[in-house]
Amino acid sequence: MFGLRRALRKRGGVSLTFTLATSISALLLVAVTSVLLIGLWSGAKNTQELLRQQASMILATTSDRVRTHLEPARNQVSLLAQLIAAGEVDPSRRDKLLEMFKGAMLAAPQLNSVLYFDHTYKGTGIGRSDTGLTEILGDYSSDQTVRDNIDRALAGGKGSWGEPIWLQQIEKTLLNNRAPVTYPGGKPGLLVASVTVSELSSYLGKLDPDIGSNVFILHDRDTVLAHPNLADSRGGNRNADAPLPSLAETGDPVLAAFWQSENRFPLDITEGSDLQGHVLGLFGDEYIFIYEDLPGYASKPWKVGTYFRSSEVDAEFRRLAWAALSGLVTLAVALAGAIWLGRRIAQPVVDTATAASRIGQLDISATPKLNGSTFRELNDQAIAFNTMLEGLKWFETYVPKKLVRRLISQDSEQFPSSVERDVTVMFTDIVGYSGLSEGIAADEVARLLNRHFGLLAGCIEAEDGTVDKFIGDSIMAFWGAPDHYDDHADRAVRAALAIERALDEDNKARVAAGEPEIRIRIGLHSGPVTVGNIGAPGRINYTIIGDNVNLAQRLEQLGKQATDPSLKRSVTTLLTEVTARQLTAKHELDDLGEQTVRGRSGKIRVYRL
Repeated sequence: MFGLRRALRKRGGVSLTFTLATSISALLLVAVTSVLLIGLWSGAKNTQELLRQQASMILATTSDRVRTHLEPARNQVSLLAQLIAAGEVDPSRRDKLLEMFKGAMLAAPQLNSVLYFDHTYKGTGIGRSDTGLTEILGDYSSDQTVRDNIDRALAGGKGSWGEPIWLQQIEKTLLNNRAPVTYPGGKPGLLVASVTVSELSSYLGKLDPDIGSNVFILHDRDTVLAHPNLADSRGGNRNADAPLPSLAETGDPVLAAFWQSENRFPLDITEGSDLQGHVLGLFGDEYIFIYEDLPGYASKPWKVGTYFRSSEVDAEFRRLAWAALSGLVTLAVALAGAIWLGRRIAQPVVDTATAASRIGQLDISATPKLNGSTFRELNDQAIAFNTMLEGLKWFETYVPKKLVRRLISQDSEQFPSSVERDVTVMFTDIVGYSGLSEGIAADEVARLLNRHFGLLAGCIEAEDGTVDKFIGDSIMAFWGAPDHYDDHADRAVRAALAIERALDEDNKARVAAGEPEIRIRIGLHSGPVTVGNIGAPGRINYTIIGDNVNLAQRLEQLGKQATDPSLKRSVTTLLTEVTARQLTAKHELDDLGEQTVRGRSGKIRVYRL
């Protein structure tokens, strides 16, 4: 038996022609007896899948709406807390604090109010009313409820969502996000941003009538955060002790029975997903409930759900039954079997085409090996392809994939051996690289540079720049070729700013790990260069040459004298007057005046970004 299997592997397995002939004949023999069961089974599965997909789409849309409504409160609290903790805004300066809060309210229309409570329980903030933004100034030291809430939030030590609160002044229920914060040298305070929940019910009421009236959000087991019936209510029977309505108070008798145990059955279409579900027998009909947890906004996850009347779904199944019994059953089954068999046999060919397309786009590392096949011809094809793929992977790391993709997407006649093109050139260099790498093993130096180059190259390529080469600890890049951009100077400056942000984040991690920070210099210059395929016949590079390239490198070196130590920035970026004039966006530039650049006669005006 082993010898037979080995012989079959060597020959490639069963003949494809023989398999097609025998398989189709066998399918025709069993088609008449099996088609009805297969058709009904697949139709039922498809209908269930459509139901699951529809419910999943509704829940995903509703969850996204909730996050869109609530996340600005968390984001603004986080941002404001960072500004106060960094000492940029002194909470004791109420004018500055109110100005900052107004900006937060304008940036996030969902916010109802933003407040800061100091250690004496005095509150300062901005609220939203029918007439616009109003200032909130108050002393809550005598309000024990407020004091208890502030003390609990401060004791938590980090940002969190509080429980719903009923605000009698506006007759609305609020959710608030709060975060403790301490101004340098000051005492702890609390930032609070609130949003109303009534807009969520309004949103559910505006959904498609076929589905929107049956969507709901439960805050906990017995209370409802949002429901279409609550969209037009203002206040109702809400108070400080009951800020949210119960299931029975929504006016939806089906939802009110959500937790009943009688006539309750599990729902199998939610298996294998995050969805949950059950079926309830109510009012002479059955209702299908599908829901999922929405964590992150309370001590227990909220439930976002929808329900359907079972009779509406049963109609789909009845139509499937009539369709299964109509038509030429034998012919339909035979055709379906032939199509299935054809696809099964053709799948390796499709996989080969897909893999070859990835290789054509130089996505070699993500190209999987082809599986072997019992068919001789397809097995030989897979072996040949996998052998080629292994060889190509050796070259992948040496190929500038992004550049080659651009060249492939263009007509080769558009790329002569060399042309003159206006570009913006960038040179980067690590400050004190020799000292940074001194005493470090070679493999550690390689890892450091690989990570550094990865950060910088990602920022450059995000702005459609071309990384020309890596020179020691430096990068040479340019914008404007092979693709022409009128705003190549703007792209280069945006890339320099992105590099600084990336280095700042990376330096935080390095400092936390006990490693020294990395600082770099960047030189930017714009002007005409020669661009094209340059090199020996057996090895060429798509690169740029010219005096303007040298000037960009000299400008990076000039950064040694132009760095302002008091700024403590991770990146010093210098650009020439030529580049500065081409910028269409406004940037803060320090005029360093006329500077002498090594290798150049005369002086040039230089700016620091």
